[in-house]
Amino acid sequence: MKLFTTIYDDARLLGHFLAYYDRAGVTEFFIAVTEGHGLAVRQFMPAYRVTLCEELGVADKYPFGVNAVTKMRNRYQDPSEWAVVVDLDEFVDFPEPVFDIIADAEKEGANIVQAIMYDRFSIDGKPRSFDASSDLSALFPVKARFMKAMGGADHKGVIVKGRIEPAGNFHNWKGQVVHSKILEIAHYKWTDRIIERVRSDYLVTSRAGIPCAIEYKRVLDHYERHGRFAWEDFGGELLAVAPSEQDCA
Repeated sequence: MKLFTTIYDDARLLGHFLAYYDRAGVTEFFIAVTEGHGLAVRQFMPAYRVTLCEELGVADKYPFGVNAVTKMRNRYQDPSEWAVVVDLDEFVDFPEPVFDIIADAEKEGANIVQAIMYDRFSIDGKPRSFDASSDLSALFPVKARFMKAMGGADHKGVIVKGRIEPAGNFHNWKGQVVHSKILEIAHYKWTDRIIERVRSDYLVTSRAGIPCAIEYKRVLDHYERHGRFAWEDFGGELLAVAPSEQDCA
């Protein structure tokens, strides 16, 4: 099973990401990076089967990474092959083995397995730092459809068949036939560097006149207003964690 992703601003989740998807059944990782992030990938190459691409212009055009992933898939994904396509901060919950999900999708004649992004937050709603030993699910035990509340799309095609192309982004795909079973994504985006990243994305999109700029503006306004991500205001759910985990969070 192949997986395609990119790194353009923060590689710290990579160790968690590789271990998670390795357990899920991914055997080959294809990772495109911007200049300066190759070393972060190379340190994991002795332990995982990784193809590193450093020349694909990951951040040349917004939305970042879409063109680079398309180029990698054209090189390495067979026309009838299923593969995982996710961002580095997206951890898909597979309720059953991924190949069983694909088999069910094939029976329906689908070419896309879709998932909903559930943004993960700390208990107090403040961005948190983490390291290689962190338990992400305990550090960020709140799930919420935050981007939906901000007016954005929070569905994504995460398992895709063959050379089907994204329709401008990974939310929708050209000629998509979506499998009836929708998965969930634990979206570990809201870490200690997120405000800087959102500000940067807002500047890029607003200057280019891209409509999603308003979503980034709403995120920044929300954070400035509350001094935190007030997850209780947008339907957040605190998942059960052990008392010791809550204390450490």
